[in-house]
Amino acid sequence: MKYTNKFGMNLSKIGLGTGRFGTVVSEETSFEMLDLFYENGGNVIDTARNYYEWVENGRGKSEQTIGKWMAKRGVRDKVYISTKCGVRNEGKTFYMNLSKENLLEECKQSLEALQTDYIDIYLLHRDEPDRLVEEIMETLQVVQEVGKVKTIGVCNWSADRVKKANIYALEHGLAPFKIVQTWWSIAAYTPNMWNDPTTTWMDMEMYNYLKENNLLGMAYTSQAKGFFQKAIRDGYENVDDFLKHRVATEENLQRLERIREYCEQKKVSPTAVVNGYITDNDVEGLALVSCSKLEQLRDILEHCDVSVDREWIRQFEVR
Repeated sequence: MKYTNKFGMNLSKIGLGTGRFGTVVSEETSFEMLDLFYENGGNVIDTARNYYEWVENGRGKSEQTIGKWMAKRGVRDKVYISTKCGVRNEGKTFYMNLSKENLLEECKQSLEALQTDYIDIYLLHRDEPDRLVEEIMETLQVVQEVGKVKTIGVCNWSADRVKKANIYALEHGLAPFKIVQTWWSIAAYTPNMWNDPTTTWMDMEMYNYLKENNLLGMAYTSQAKGFFQKAIRDGYENVDDFLKHRVATEENLQRLERIREYCEQKKVSPTAVVNGYITDNDVEGLALVSCSKLEQLRDILEHCDVSVDREWIRQFEVR
């Protein structure tokens, strides 16, 4: 496992996404995945208050599952929990609320569900563009105290809003955002990948901002839904049509061939290359991986130590 020492935390550069834990993925399988991840050196576990809240009793279920696992295994002080707040959703309709009252209430709910008295990484899950960043940053200082939050950040915010928020924070002696979670993978982004205007992807402005300020980028959907691995392992013709619709642009098909050539030349797995694009990037990156089957997670962990040539990575420019 690769690690990065950021903000007083020695974080594994592979983080486990747990959106389906406790709902689509049973508690038993969730525990098995958490065990496997932890036993192989993983220590960053990513969740959110609103994951799968559109299913019956889904809200907070991922956090509850993680909380039960940590309590049963006695590992709270050995893992870093990243959770997110400020959003309610029905399917893909999102309702953002970054008011002080709501964020304080959600923080308390997360602490209870996770069976902990502190949060390592607390992220605003979506932006609320009509709310002033000045108000948001002032609110977060109070939330940090209540939740004993080590580090704050955002998910699905534009670079412009992050910059404005951090300028205000630094000018007023407040804690700034240090972590940005966004769609980021070796695949060139296309709107079809998510079809959700409230999400963001790693564009050049954000990339340069993180790099220049030595901030951490957390990459969700870092595997590009497994497109490259499936195309190389099973043959492009056997990749399902929905995945092709999402990812298979002319540019990404060209990237597929470059990845295939690199794998053959270096004798490495495409999984190692896809993850290495994030974990060996010029920007300090942490790849979040979400799996529904143990064998998928085993494949990721088996190849997570492989280093990918940084010069080779630079050919896949962020736009």
